[in-house]
Amino acid sequence: MYELFELSNCEAENGLKLLYVTCFRSEKPWHGIRHAHDFLEIFFCVGGQCEFGVRDRSFSMLSRQFVIISPGVEHTECTVPSASVEWIVLGIKGCDITLPNTADGYFVADFKDNHSETVSLLVNLVHELQNKAPRYKEACLSILHLLIIYVGRSFDTSITIGKNSNTSPHSSISWVKQYIDDNYTSSLNLEMLSNKVGLNRYSLIREFKRLYQISPIEYMLQCRYREAKFLLETTDRNISNIGQDLGFCSGNYFSQCFQKRFGISPTAYRKSHRDGEKRNHEATP
Repeated sequence: MYELFELSNCEAENGLKLLYVTCFRSEKPWHGIRHAHDFLEIFFCVGGQCEFGVRDRSFSMLSRQFVIISPGVEHTECTVPSASVEWIVLGIKGCDITLPNTADGYFVADFKDNHSETVSLLVNLVHELQNKAPRYKEACLSILHLLIIYVGRSFDTSITIGKNSNTSPHSSISWVKQYIDDNYTSSLNLEMLSNKVGLNRYSLIREFKRLYQISPIEYMLQCRYREAKFLLETTDRNISNIGQDLGFCSGNYFSQCFQKRFGISPTAYRKSHRDGEKRNHEATP
């Protein structure tokens, strides 16, 4: 069973907007397509079990749990073999939820403490959308407001509702920075990074520069050169191996790039650093 209720002009005076509600129930295998939105999505698992994937992570969703997906964050959902599932998904604008770790771009929590109230609100919301009684959009927005309050209570977070709520892809950009921090020795490029967060490469560069005053690729290179200096200063490892381990295509290319950036070769840098340490040691009483 799949039902999609799309709404137009369903916006409260404070700027809260309900874009759609999706209801899904299945006992058969099903796998969604990876996608991203420019708005907030809240996914309520009201029965059974399913699998959720966000960027390069995956986790199980159980009954009485919900997941919040920030704007611009790539995700997908699928059923679990031999397990039924029922979920209700809300697409929302005009609501900014402060997640415990904004770099992740998502957050999972239980609503078991408010289970009956939450499920009752979700059932009433779907009922309003199915029947379209007079002023049903106002009723839907009132129910949505209560659901958002319950969501905030579930993990004691800050929720801002209003026309000035932040819907920019900051969480996606923070995640890109964290991903580079964790994977700067790998082969990274703009196309791969932009695909992971559902932004085009130009938006990624613009937003990354706006937040960190540097492009994603230049930040990756900074991480590599910082580690290169550390390894040159503290180890006797072969310079060619250092370069290749840090993601450069060859030892010679690493040496050329290092020389161009710092005006000194890796070999000379290592010698200069150790000569300086030796002088400092000799000068110490």
